[in-house]
Amino acid sequence: MNILTRSNVYLPMAAIILTATLAAPAAAQRQVPFKGAFEGHDVVSAGPSGTILLATTATGTGSHLGHFSFTQELTLAGPTSAAGSGQWVAANGDIIYTTQVSSAELGDMPDQLEVTEIHTITGGTGRFADAEGSFTVTRIHLMVPVPGLPSTFVTYGSFHGTITSPGGARRD
Repeated sequence: MNILTRSNVYLPMAAIILTATLAAPAAAQRQVPFKGAFEGHDVVSAGPSGTILLATTATGTGSHLGHFSFTQELTLAGPTSAAGSGQWVAANGDIIYTTQVSSAELGDMPDQLEVTEIHTITGGTGRFADAEGSFTVTRIHLMVPVPGLPSTFVTYGSFHGTITSPGGARRD
């Protein structure tokens, strides 16, 4: 009878410990809101084999980033779509890497494009090492060049989505 009682106690305890152990990696991958706003410039240039490249540099403020800088390089697949990669550098220098696809359409105002980008987080450095998630950027690309810079255009926008809890994605 004593052996049977011990089994009845040890089996549920083992199940609780196993459940807690297996739940820990899932908790480490908890998604949290990721949002912010930015402004900067797009530079349009000719790429290899007749392609058109768009390089964006911007700064802004965002959750989990603080004041950040952002760069991306896109290859235009036509007048209204593009694909490429980006880097979002947090105030302390930690980086989020993304790949993205975008689409654009004429805006409500003349000489502006409304751009929607879907970013997939592919990792990072520092507290963003092994980061995962995705977010949507909505931005305006003004089609009037900056005076004195014929291939440079103003851009501004915001983003929202989710990212793994900063620091929580590490597998130390």
